[in-house]
Amino acid sequence: MNKLFYILCFVLVFTSCSSDDNDGVSIIGVWELTAWDVMDGFDINNDGTASTNIIDEIECTNNETLIFEDNGVMSSNETYNPDINIALLEGTTDEYMFNVSCDEQGIIGFATSYSQTNNTVIFNDIEFTVIDNQLFRVIKESVKIYNEDFTEVVATKDLKLVYTKR
Repeated sequence: MNKLFYILCFVLVFTSCSSDDNDGVSIIGVWELTAWDVMDGFDINNDGTASTNIIDEIECTNNETLIFEDNGVMSSNETYNPDINIALLEGTTDEYMFNVSCDEQGIIGFATSYSQTNNTVIFNDIEFTVIDNQLFRVIKESVKIYNEDFTEVVATKDLKLVYTKR
């Protein structure tokens, strides 16, 4: 009887210590693009307040969502893709000129498979991190800042895409 008790305790301890590959974070559901974050931010809309979230600074329509299904398929019916050109004004270190055009060519959609291990989600060979209700990816040096006549890149900044679970 004692041996049975110890075996049962061992089995209970062992199974309670095993971990789920996803650490309890479920990617299944709809994720809405909520931020295009750039360190230090910009005042693109000239309201006197710089924001690190470019989505808050421009008037382009953002309906981008990522839909993760439990069968391993991820899809998106709309992809947010404005064209933003940034130039550092000559003789300054923090004054910029912006040219923004919203993507009005229609909807870009796609479907692909995805995988999730712990807090890492991969689709289209792109790695995202999921923490609580946010899914994000940092794209290194993707925001290009040009000289005033847009002929030379004078600086770059990282862009952080943030999706929030609905």
